[in-house]
Order: sequence, then structure tokens, then C-alpha cells
Amino acid sequence: MRPRDTKGSDAVASEAAARASFLRRRWHLVRAFDNLARLLVPVLPRPRTGEETDTQPARILVVEYCQLGDLAIVVPFLRNLRRSFPRAHISLLVNARFQSFLKEQGIVDEFIPVRVPWAEHFSHWRKYNPFSLQWLFLLRSLLYLRSRHFNWAFSGRMDIRDNLLLWLSGAPRRIGYGLAGGGCFLTDRVVPDLARPHRADIWLHLLEAIGESPDRQLGDYRLTIAERASARSYLRELGLPVDAVLIGVHPSARIATRCWGDDRFAELARRILGQSHRIHVLWFSEPGALHQAPPLERCHAVSLDVQSFLGVLSHCRLLVCNDSGPMHLANLLDVPVVAIFGPQRPEWFGPRGPQDLVVIRPEIWCRPCIDSCIFDQPHCLRLISTDDVYRAVQRAIALSSPRNSEGIRFSALHERPGEQNVATGALSETTS
Repeated sequence: MRPRDTKGSDAVASEAAARASFLRRRWHLVRAFDNLARLLVPVLPRPRTGEETDTQPARILVVEYCQLGDLAIVVPFLRNLRRSFPRAHISLLVNARFQSFLKEQGIVDEFIPVRVPWAEHFSHWRKYNPFSLQWLFLLRSLLYLRSRHFNWAFSGRMDIRDNLLLWLSGAPRRIGYGLAGGGCFLTDRVVPDLARPHRADIWLHLLEAIGESPDRQLGDYRLTIAERASARSYLRELGLPVDAVLIGVHPSARIATRCWGDDRFAELARRILGQSHRIHVLWFSEPGALHQAPPLERCHAVSLDVQSFLGVLSHCRLLVCNDSGPMHLANLLDVPVVAIFGPQRPEWFGPRGPQDLVVIRPEIWCRPCIDSCIFDQPHCLRLISTDDVYRAVQRAIALSSPRNSEGIRFSALHERPGEQNVATGALSETTS
């Protein structure tokens, strides 16, 4: 019998305990700051008054400054906000890198770029480094917000920092959630609808709280004529036949603990390509990324900016990806998704399409971990096999084309015990 590596296991346990302790300390800091804010807010200068009850606000601020996937999730809210208040000037406080993403959608009048330190970095020191020049950028953005004299301000993120930004904007009516602290900064402290925990629904519930009835079907992304033409031209340059069936594969994610692994995606691509000579795999990666396409016939490396990526993605029959921004972009384009989930909960952040499937190990007890894995590796992802994902791909193809009009023969999908559709009908949980 081999001796047990107690030194290694002790190190892993020690690191796990340290991470768990950090999460507890962070929550204690949030509570301490919230208690301090409750004492200070009543004695500090208050935002303008007299406009809180306006039923038709002239100027509305929406705060969503995080990543591209978060911005895609807020699209249904913005479309409904525009429908409910067609005459209002709607401004979006947005990550400076993505301010052009929704420019042609007609749902936002003004994009206010911002760089928020705690949304830019993973390192805790870099997030809150008091010497970072990004604080000056944030201060300049806040001063601009106050000069715009917004009537209403919305934030759908349950975060004390977002609620503070709403208060600092000077808007007399501030609508958000106080569940995670900062309720004293709000005028409308909305109670979450626990029956609809998805982030898109959390945003829409803000409208319900002020008496509006949102249309949950409003959430598409409308490609321009130029974007469609550019995508067709790009696909021709790749030498794809006109009858090609395109399957997109996006193996990367901004957060390393959400990555299933390039080698597994490569094996999946090989198996998909083996089903038919008409199938072509588009291996997507961001410009400058290190996710190299596997050397397979009919597997094409595609590295494009966001706008070009959307146009090409719209031609795909299916996208296979991690829990990442492209998953939400595919939803905006009505492209079916097979998403591989690890540390996060799909009920909160999963794909939303009626034909979308999620591959997940639901028995993992430590989910969600806020992407701070307490182990030496994300076992929630490592336990998902290529067979698990391939079966989901087969099923997704069958759902998207039940009559198989293209003539492609996919092997019959045999569901294993434990596979089920959850209540929304959009997710499929795969276990072994």
C-alpha cells in the first residue's frame, strides 16, 4: 500500500480553510460598512428631493459596469425600460471596454464609460489598491453622473457598492436591492422574487416593483445590415461550403475555475466532426487568447472582436461553451447553447433559451463558491466527462432540428439515470 501524502493533503486543507475564512471576513466587513452607512447617511447632504414620485422621469440611469455577459443579461430590462418610458433619456453606466456593444440597439441614449476597480481585477489588492489611478477615473465618472441630474437610478446587482453608487449619483429615486447591504442608500428597497432567481429576472423584477409589467420575450440582439454582410463575407473567406452545418465551440472563460479544459473541448470537437462531413466547427477565441484550435479537418480557428463575433455566431446551429459571456450572447441571438457549469448555479446565471442545455454535476455540495474554489482544483468541472457533454450536444441538435432536415445522422441519445429537465425547461442536468 502506498503511503498517504499527508503533507500535500494538509496543505490543501489549510488553503481551503484560509479561503473559507476570507469569505467570512469579507461578509463581516460588508456588515460593518452597512452599519456605519446607516449612521452616516441621515446626517450627510441628501440628494435632490421633489422628483421621487414622478411617474414619467425625464432622465434615467442604469448601472451595469461589469463584464460582457452581465451586459447581455441586462438587455431584456433595457428593452422593457424603453417600452415603459419611451420619452425618457436612458443612460447606462457601462464598462469602458463595452460601451459600443449596444450602440445600435436603440435602447440606450447615452453610454457613460467607467472603470470600477473592484470589477476590473481578480487580485484583492488590485481591486482596492488606494493608489490606483482607476479611483480617479471613477471619481470623474461620479462627478459627471451628478451633473446629469438623473431623476431615477436602477441597479439590479445585490451589492452594497452598487447601492452606494446609486446614492452618489444624486438621483432622488434609487431603485435596487438591499439584501446584501446598502439598503439605506435606496429609496425603493425591492424584495427579491425567490421564484425567479435568474439574473435577467432579478433585473425585470425592478420594473414590477414600480408597477410596470415587463415582457420577458423582449431580449433579442438586432444585427445591423453591415454586421450580417461582414459575417457572410468572413465565412466565405474561410472556404466554408454553402450547405455547411456550423457548430461553435468557445473553450475559454474570463475566470479560470469555469474552464472545462481545451483538451476536452478538442476531443469533443473531434467527435462532433466525425458525425458528418457537412459539419464544420468554429473554434472561437478572443483576439490574443492562447486557446489554439486543434489540428482537425473542418475545424476553423476564429478570433474576432465582439461585434464581428456576434455576426458569425448568428450562423451557428449550436454553441458549446463554458459558463461565460458568449453563452449569454448566444441567447440574444437565439442560438441554442450547451453550457458546461462548474462553480456557479445555472438557476442564477444559466442560458435562457427553450432549447438550451446545461451539463452540470448537481451533487457538488460547495456550489456556489463565488469562483474562489476551496480545493486545489475545481472538481465540479473535472468530474464532467466528454461523454456527458457529447450526449448533451446530440440532444441539443435533436431539439433544434427534430426532423433532421439537413440529413445529418446523429447517434441516438440515451439518457442516463439522473438526467432531467428542471422547472424552466431550459436546463438539462447530467450526472453519472
